[in-house]
Amino acid sequence: MAKKILILLLVLTLVLPVAVSCGNGGGSETGKETASDTAGTGENENEYAELDAYVEELAEGTNTDGSTFTYIGRSSDNFPKEERELGDIQSDAVYYRQRDLEEIFGIDWEAVITDGGPTTTDQVTNEVTAGGDSYDLVYGNVITVSQYLFNSGVIRRVDTLDTINLDKEWWVQSLRDVYSIKGKLFFLRGYATVESFQDTDCVLFNKTVASMFDGIDEDELYSLARDGKWTIDEMQRVASYVPENPTGTGIYRYDNADAIGLLFSSGLKITNFDEEGAPYIVDALPVEFLDLSQITVGMFADNSQTPTADYRKGEDKMTKYGVDEDYDWFQDNKALFQFSGTGGAISLRQFDVVFGILPMPKGSASQAQYYSYADPWGSGSLTIPKTTKNIDVTSTITEAMGALSAKYVKTAYYDMLLRGQSIFDMESRDMLDIIFQTTVYDMVDIYSGGDVNQWGPLMQALSYDMTYDNTSITSNWKSNVKVTKYTIKNIIKTADNQD
Repeated sequence: MAKKILILLLVLTLVLPVAVSCGNGGGSETGKETASDTAGTGENENEYAELDAYVEELAEGTNTDGSTFTYIGRSSDNFPKEERELGDIQSDAVYYRQRDLEEIFGIDWEAVITDGGPTTTDQVTNEVTAGGDSYDLVYGNVITVSQYLFNSGVIRRVDTLDTINLDKEWWVQSLRDVYSIKGKLFFLRGYATVESFQDTDCVLFNKTVASMFDGIDEDELYSLARDGKWTIDEMQRVASYVPENPTGTGIYRYDNADAIGLLFSSGLKITNFDEEGAPYIVDALPVEFLDLSQITVGMFADNSQTPTADYRKGEDKMTKYGVDEDYDWFQDNKALFQFSGTGGAISLRQFDVVFGILPMPKGSASQAQYYSYADPWGSGSLTIPKTTKNIDVTSTITEAMGALSAKYVKTAYYDMLLRGQSIFDMESRDMLDIIFQTTVYDMVDIYSGGDVNQWGPLMQALSYDMTYDNTSITSNWKSNVKVTKYTIKNIIKTADNQD
């Protein structure tokens, strides 16, 4: 009972400042605090004054009056639900951004909404191939949109555009290092896509489950993470206080498997770059991958620890465990740890589950820092079609959109939703700062070599081998790396043929 009271007090501590702000006349007509309120008053007003001046300066030298700026992508939080304020934090943030763009640049903006990545890709490819210039900017995730548009040769380089400043905070700072192909960069990632605050890997722990076992101390979990000592070994040690659950009627240690996330959080990389900046992967499976797979398979393939269904054997949750396919043990207080994107913390707040947030564990205590992989399936990116009618205007507005996203979208998602409404304790807020300071990416995102619904063969096999059965991991790597190297060769050729 004392623990429940403490949690309630923590929640009230987080909510009351919002209520006080709204009581003083701030917020929308619904009485809720919005990104516009937070970005436009008090201390934040001073913080964003320089940013506003930067956007105004961009607009001064740009002749945009009367033009229409059109962006295309699937229906998502990147687009406002309506072209007006609704009192919805997510929708209003992107609405304010687009409103300011319209007012500052004297433009109309139009969103062309598609039903998914493949449709977006087809429409843009067909338009550019036919010489059309209907679209100025394309929203889409790395795998299902950006890599296909790049492979089709229908998008521009973005590193050569003078008004896009890749050194600014609103663009991923490692873009040049991670996604350039011999120094050429073809797409953008940053605050302008809300997925930047949703797709980074993290670990959630169920506080209700943790309270059931004497050996699990949530203060210790946060202390380990804060001191840089949160490792896979420590996670396994803590999980071991939960007894094995061979019948599926008790508590699981892990709700789901995310072995690829653990690969990257251990500081390992799939992609390397040669002295010319061309991507490559090694022929032989790195021994570190094999060593790690022995640990992760031991965790995830053991159904007394993790309710994992082996899809290659035709298993699913419904038949294996007698429950609905989408059953979530973590959500129902039946699992201690869940591997998630940070966006999962926002989604879970609507359910009756109390959790804490931790970074992905290190491979060992000697590892210099944490690494949190940005999942390529959810990761948003921006590309500019080759036939965009006025590239100077498009690049300038794209830069301004990024800057205004630092004001509105980051405020809404990171400050208000993630570090505000999604957390149950102040320690989780600190953990989120650690997670987003150590986000990592990998070039394998765009040469997956698969179709729009799955990774290519190398990543598919690696994910399986690190989750279910690692007996063939070495031979699978050897056979599938050949296909991936062929894909990389074609990608380099495509980049070489573009200025």
